[in-house]
Amino acid sequence: MPGLLDPYLKLGRSKMHLDALDVELEKFIGKGKAYALDRYDDLANQRHVLRFKLNDVPDPPSLIVGDALYCMRSALDQLVWSLAKLTVTIPAHTQFPIFDRPLDNPDSIGRFESQTRGVPDAAVAEIKAFQPYHGAASYKAHPLWRLNAMCNLDKHRRIPANGGEILVHLPQGMTKLATIENLDDCLLVSIPIAHKDKLQLDPRITVTVNFGGGDPAIDPDALVENRDGLWEIYNFVGDKVLPRFVRFFGNAA
Repeated sequence: MPGLLDPYLKLGRSKMHLDALDVELEKFIGKGKAYALDRYDDLANQRHVLRFKLNDVPDPPSLIVGDALYCMRSALDQLVWSLAKLTVTIPAHTQFPIFDRPLDNPDSIGRFESQTRGVPDAAVAEIKAFQPYHGAASYKAHPLWRLNAMCNLDKHRRIPANGGEILVHLPQGMTKLATIENLDDCLLVSIPIAHKDKLQLDPRITVTVNFGGGDPAIDPDALVENRDGLWEIYNFVGDKVLPRFVRFFGNAA
């Protein structure tokens, strides 16, 4: 298939997975399955207490995330293969290089050149411009570094998924009266018992599901992505990276 057809097909497949992820997250979050809620009166302190506990995230979201990331990474690798095919009959060992440090030693230069062998010089320059080590922000914030790191995680084990955050939206006027306590296994929200009639209906709850290899509360550098972060990576590949290479294929793209 000519030009960018294969990379865009693979990226389109990634969107199908992300759409499916949204459906699964809605089943889990939108239908109240993401948390358990207990409520009781603490008579000794004259507080009405709501106890929220996050439930385990089911298996499908993690598996879908792995599939979506694989397709994004594959779209980039197929892009480099197609670029190399412009000058090489059968490209070999090509992939889209992703480096977190400048190419300042023979080893990194050699790996970069091996992964882009056959790619036209102008296209190589474009690839270099996308490397995560560019820019003022940490390379770990770069969408391509995050994509590559998450794909490496998925190669070795299922990407962990957990309820990363629970937000309780209290009725107007209750926020100043509320006390919030984060415990290891639950969230406690309490208000004066005299006002508990204002919480006869459950408060509105927002739960965020995080995907990644660590607990950011323990490891500040833990690799964690939520639903919005995954779409950010997808949009970066589709809106920023692939379009920069259309010119190399002329009408074939």
